[in-house]
Amino acid sequence: MLLGVRARAALGLIAAFAAHGAGAATYPVVFAPGTPGPEQKAVLQTLEAYVRAIEGEDIDLFRSVIPGLSDEEEQRARKAFATVDSHTVEMTVEEIEVRGEDAVARARRRDTINGSIVSSFPQMFRLRRAGEAWIIREIGR
Repeated sequence: MLLGVRARAALGLIAAFAAHGAGAATYPVVFAPGTPGPEQKAVLQTLEAYVRAIEGEDIDLFRSVIPGLSDEEEQRARKAFATVDSHTVEMTVEEIEVRGEDAVARARRRDTINGSIVSSFPQMFRLRRAGEAWIIREIGR
């Protein structure tokens, strides 16, 4: 279950689900403070996979980084995918705090859908270590 998504965040998340990254050569997730350490790099890899999943409309990849995605959330994503021709996400990660098996990443995100910037908003991710990788437990603002 994706716990942190509330009504005001749902629009951004649903729009994010509606991603289509045709032609995108890179996935712009930037770590604003500078060079990340090893733990921050692992978290960034998860966030990059999140962006690739959104832009590529890849439910399987999305489920791999958010394994708690509910069936209802998946259905909303599939509906959103069908209504969008292109979607890009630019994310600047402003902070990653790692505490043992848990991490919190705070980011600024800008979504462009069908060539128009539709939203720019803060996003917060709560992650949990899963072996060598990290998974997203919760997304909020």
